[in-house]
Amino acid sequence: MSENSIRVRIPESNAAFLNGSGLVSPLEAQSLSPRSVPAGCNPLLDGLLAEAPVGWADELELVSLTPGETLFPAGASPTHIVFPMGGLISLLVRSGPAANAEVEVAMVGRHDLVGAAALLGAEPSAHRAVVQVGAPGYRASAASVRRLIETVPAIRSLLLRYVRMSLEEAYQLAACNSRHSLEKRLCRWLLQAHQRLESDTLPFTHDHIAQMLGVRRASVTVALHIIEGERLIRSTRGRVDLLDRTRLQMAACECCGAIAQNRRAFSFGPAAEGVERATPACATC
Repeated sequence: MSENSIRVRIPESNAAFLNGSGLVSPLEAQSLSPRSVPAGCNPLLDGLLAEAPVGWADELELVSLTPGETLFPAGASPTHIVFPMGGLISLLVRSGPAANAEVEVAMVGRHDLVGAAALLGAEPSAHRAVVQVGAPGYRASAASVRRLIETVPAIRSLLLRYVRMSLEEAYQLAACNSRHSLEKRLCRWLLQAHQRLESDTLPFTHDHIAQMLGVRRASVTVALHIIEGERLIRSTRGRVDLLDRTRLQMAACECCGAIAQNRRAFSFGPAAEGVERATPACATC
């Protein structure tokens, strides 16, 4: 991929942030080179740049996605499309007036983008996007990406294919949450987090997992102990280690495999349609 000038926004702070495999200083993100977009950092962005007009990459800005940061709030239209290079971002929907009433409706990693609602128009979005595990990323204004959709048919096809994949995933999760036991849903959630972070170490507390699944903390603690008793995971304070992914996949509900198959069917990247493209590491789930 040719080099393109990229604007950089890296925090001055030396505070560390998680990138899915360990603690990394935000300043180390600059080693990614502010003057070029590394191939493979986000296959969806690779596919977009392969079809974009020469010079469009100048619209991209290298940013640091920090844990706890709200990329866009509910009730607002996303002003930017973000392409993470790692980490994990949750899309949250409020289900009641309580402070902890937000539940996760989607996970976003380095094979995704944040702000898909803005691809379809400038109307406000019902969900909030929050960084759970930090990483660098690239962003472009939503208006700029919409102009690409309007003028480049290949990019329109690519991004609409991604939107369709996301919708199919949301439908499967809705069915999962209404039909399957907490233990099976928890196994599925852990595998999805592993898939996004590409790490067997998940930096999440029981409280966090409970909020994401929309259940009581005590229920998550009991379910984790059951799974841990089968030696599938090891749960310690603020951390869950996956010990046996093959058996964890067997313990999860069938939705886990269905979601992975959906991602393979709608895989994307700078290759011809119908050809198997880059997929997350946990391909079977």
